[in-house]
Amino acid sequence: MPRDIAAEKQLAMQVRREFNRAGLDISRMEVISVGGNISIYGWIRRARGDVSGESVEAKVNRLIDRIKRMPGVRDVVLYARIRED
Repeated sequence: MPRDIAAEKQLAMQVRREFNRAGLDISRMEVISVGGNISIYGWIRRARGDVSGESVEAKVNRLIDRIKRMPGVRDVVLYARIRED
């Protein structure tokens, strides 16, 4: 069965949008979607000017739980490094 590449690209963009909304710097993050499996690579850190008391790791864990509930997502694997600076 052929893959729907347009749907996978749209799913990856939705994942990036969720990270952006959370106030995280994702300029060095890459999202790959294959068959509903989301892989996240690179570095994730706090966005410039973010003064929230919540740690970056807590934000990322909350986002992964939210992404897992998105339609079309089977699993989320985080290979990215989380920086607290």
